[in-house]
Amino acid sequence: MVIKAVFFDFDGTISDAKKIARDSMIQTLDEFGYDYDRKKLVKLLGIRTHLILKGLGLKFGGRSSVVGGRGLEAVRNKFYKYFTRAAVEGGIKPCVSLKPLWELGKDVPLIVISNARTSYLRASIRRLKIEGLFKGVYGEEKFESKDGMMNKLFKKMKVDAGDVVYVGDRFSDIDFARKAGCIAVAIHNKCSWSTLREIRREKPDYIVRNFYGLRRLIRAFNV
Repeated sequence: MVIKAVFFDFDGTISDAKKIARDSMIQTLDEFGYDYDRKKLVKLLGIRTHLILKGLGLKFGGRSSVVGGRGLEAVRNKFYKYFTRAAVEGGIKPCVSLKPLWELGKDVPLIVISNARTSYLRASIRRLKIEGLFKGVYGEEKFESKDGMMNKLFKKMKVDAGDVVYVGDRFSDIDFARKAGCIAVAIHNKCSWSTLREIRREKPDYIVRNFYGLRRLIRAFNV
């Protein structure tokens, strides 16, 4: 087997953004006057905005409908306004050293598939000074599900799912990788948005602590 591409989640995997994501969502929901469970909010972070609101019990009829009488898009726009500003102003930093990814990127294409907006992702990438590291950046508005986006990329890149690795820090990332048929690699460290117990429960193919471990894994496949 030869690994022909590596797909990545972004927040919690590449970037340490959990605090600014939490603070931005709290600020947004507070400004809209919603009553919600903050502990539950923290557990839901990392999924799409409309699913966070649904998980918090805030009523709405669909992604383009209303939430508590207010437009879902208004909530989403305000959240990303605060989230992106916080990232650009320095609230975001790498989870771990990204040096191995620059080396890995010389051998295989690296691509981001994230539930965050593409505009936020690109702003964060500029802030982290890693422009040119990824061959593609796909945010939430570009797909319905991560596994669906992966399947589109398999066809576009003319690669088999089994020759692609998906790396993520949330337990749900493992599920998306499995649905797409690719190799599921969980990364767990201080930045991760899921606990190690939650990750192990999903039984990923591999668990690494940093990108040095990922680079060793890919090179072991590609000897």
